[in-house]
Amino acid sequence: MTQSAAAPRLLFVDDEGSIRTTLPAILENAGFDVHVAGSVGDALFEIHSHRFDILISDLNIGEEGDGFLLISAMRHIQPQCLTFILTGYPAFETALQAMHNHIDDYLVKPVDIDSLLATLRQKLRNRRSFKTPTGRKCLSSVLKREGEEIVGRVAQEMKINGEEGLGWQPELTRFLDALVEQLELENDQPNPEALRAAFEFGKRQAQAGLKPKVLASLFRCLEQEAYGTIENHVTGFEIPPLLSDLRRLSSGLHLLLEASLGSYGARNRPSTIAELAGTTKLLATP
Repeated sequence: MTQSAAAPRLLFVDDEGSIRTTLPAILENAGFDVHVAGSVGDALFEIHSHRFDILISDLNIGEEGDGFLLISAMRHIQPQCLTFILTGYPAFETALQAMHNHIDDYLVKPVDIDSLLATLRQKLRNRRSFKTPTGRKCLSSVLKREGEEIVGRVAQEMKINGEEGLGWQPELTRFLDALVEQLELENDQPNPEALRAAFEFGKRQAQAGLKPKVLASLFRCLEQEAYGTIENHVTGFEIPPLLSDLRRLSSGLHLLLEASLGSYGARNRPSTIAELAGTTKLLATP
């Protein structure tokens, strides 16, 4: 089943092959974007590689109680993720340990599917309600509101520096819109259409004779203006979500730059590793 960008992302961990085959398929059909792991190592790799909304882990994987290890790792790395322990041997001690580890719930095998789906959806609704209290500032809303001003200042700054290019302002607006969408969806990168647009944008600039260094300078200016705007509106932000959004924003900007530079042909690319490093370093310079 093809999942939409907004589908809740779920990590399912169990060392039993039969349940890894059946339950994830049911969850996908119910609208979840499911990743599956059969070991602690595979699960830790997934936790470090992707953002998840839900973790469902078997209690005993390779060793007894491994599920609690994964819950602890997820709580540390992605504190907003909902966590569930799956066990075939319910006991009072398991429930106590679940409460001690701040687990959202524990599920008993064999799982009642209707009850499971109802629990997951209710917990997601409660979490979203908790995460977005009235009045909390969101980075995406600031960038959306100030986007036109940001792009205008970038164009003015590049003009002052004697660097003007082909169709910059509409494209920068498009890129900024893609970054806003990325933040709203809590994705780790812009959507594929935005990356393809960045590639085509770079291609047009290369054909017009623009040097890669100037293109990197354009994105660096966009980054500086965006961060300057954020700094001026920082009052009212909650720190943990702000830090996550800043990480996503930085990642998105760098990926758009890389896509733009990737369109340059051999004649337009930096000819040495040192020159390329000097170009890409521009975005990392304070």
